[in-house]
Amino acid sequence: MPTDYSPFRDIRSMEDLLLAREHLGDAPATVALAEAYYPEICGWVTLDAPAEALLGEERTVLACDAWRLLLTEHGYLRFEGEAPGAPECESVVPAHAVVGGQGTRLGVAVCNYSWLLRDTGYSAEAAGCSALRLLAGGACGPLSRIGGASGWLAPEMAPAPDEIAVGLGPGEIAAFNCLDAGAIAGGDVRPADDLLPLVPGGSSFEPRWIDDRTVEVFTRPEFTRSSSYWVLLRVEPVEPMPERLVVRTTHRGGANMTPTFFASSDRERWRRVAPRRVEMGEGGAEFAAEFDASELAGRWLASAPPFGDAEREALLAWAREQQGVAVHEIGRSVEGRAIHAVHVGDGQRGVAVICGQHSPLEIMGGRVIEPMIRRLLDRPALLRAAQFVFVPTVNVDCAHYGGNGLNANQRNTNRHWLVDLQPENRAVEEHIDALRARGLRLELGLDIHAGGIFRNHVLMHMGGSDEVPVSAEAAAEQEVWRDLLEEHAGLRREDGRPLAQKRLRATDWLHQERGAVAFCLELSTCSFFDPRTQQTREFGQEAFEVLGEGIVAACEERLAAE
Repeated sequence: MPTDYSPFRDIRSMEDLLLAREHLGDAPATVALAEAYYPEICGWVTLDAPAEALLGEERTVLACDAWRLLLTEHGYLRFEGEAPGAPECESVVPAHAVVGGQGTRLGVAVCNYSWLLRDTGYSAEAAGCSALRLLAGGACGPLSRIGGASGWLAPEMAPAPDEIAVGLGPGEIAAFNCLDAGAIAGGDVRPADDLLPLVPGGSSFEPRWIDDRTVEVFTRPEFTRSSSYWVLLRVEPVEPMPERLVVRTTHRGGANMTPTFFASSDRERWRRVAPRRVEMGEGGAEFAAEFDASELAGRWLASAPPFGDAEREALLAWAREQQGVAVHEIGRSVEGRAIHAVHVGDGQRGVAVICGQHSPLEIMGGRVIEPMIRRLLDRPALLRAAQFVFVPTVNVDCAHYGGNGLNANQRNTNRHWLVDLQPENRAVEEHIDALRARGLRLELGLDIHAGGIFRNHVLMHMGGSDEVPVSAEAAAEQEVWRDLLEEHAGLRREDGRPLAQKRLRATDWLHQERGAVAFCLELSTCSFFDPRTQQTREFGQEAFEVLGEGIVAACEERLAAE
């Protein structure tokens, strides 16, 4: 493992997310919480008394300045938020309906992502990430979810306070900087770190034996959440080898972003592998997949062929060896990592291909670059007419740690191309502007994302909005490119959709500020349309080559022929 690698904030196990664990005397009591890294909290009170002993009057379970959790006289849990937009929710069943034995646990889990983004221009997007879960169970074992709410927007409600009041006792309070109670070990568990070691950019977190045959692993924390939505694991051969490996993601879009899996022995060639079975929560959230662990021994498992630090360095090393290809360091990230651009061609007609603004799952778009360069080097007429600028990874810190998509400033780099520029965005903009000052005319921009379960690759073209219209001239030029990209690269109109122009994204900056026709390309890990056979095919590594060569062919017809 490289010596400069350490997980963000050095979080390696659930104990690193502990906010408080304290024995209680007679209620009430106030407990101080440790610093919260994420806009999440999962806390509960454990009591020796059976649940039925708590019936008969309304009681405060947990409370702080922002919210409170109550137990009603009939045994239902009720959450009340103080801030505007905060949820109010009561459990579907009473707590004692799911508690057996003598001990009782009552608790709540809250994720309010909009609080973290309250000072940004895109906090409204966080409503989809909000989560409230009402929890109950026995003194040991798993907690049951007996109610909850999502989709609310409360930027003023801090989910994890400095201190919390406990209204029930005697007993114990436990609180973690985490949303998912299932990720927090209940009772004695045996770690499985030897089977699933923590690797740079990987996703293994809290691997543990849950029985003699099964190992369970969660996706590791990233910059702003206690979990990630993508998977990159190294499965080591151990003795004994478990029969089952259960991989759990807890991001709200888990099934949408991790529906397919790939295995590799060298991280260079990947092949599709199917889970034994999958579990999906409502709407596909909390996606889990079960594999035959012995079949994965000595191999990597990923939810998409990743493009992390190792893959980027390999691409740059290869590019430096090619005649007619130049590699430039164009800036540094928040944490000081180098951001590079690769140049091919010396013409005045510019094409910018920007990759890697989000997680290593979405960053896999960088795998399109080498096939494009190989094709370009065989097209001297195109290279005399045009210059291609490739940025393999914008968000290099995110790629290094294996995050969901924000940079180390907790900002989404794909929302800061025109406002509150981040170091990563600024590096790309200043580099392209320096080329323009030397006469480059930027005509086409591709912002490549990836990883969702789409019906083939999705080409999102520029759509007009009340905020930013698209001129008739630009729309006409866009239609020419859409025809060519459908013909040569299989990016069909029926699979695409418009993306309204705003003042946020790379495509907005490329078009509004630099005059290029700009597309956002979402690569599917599920299927792609092969223009050679005119058929939809299951996604595999060959899809990168088909797409890269097709994009170059479209550029050749448009840029070299005029």
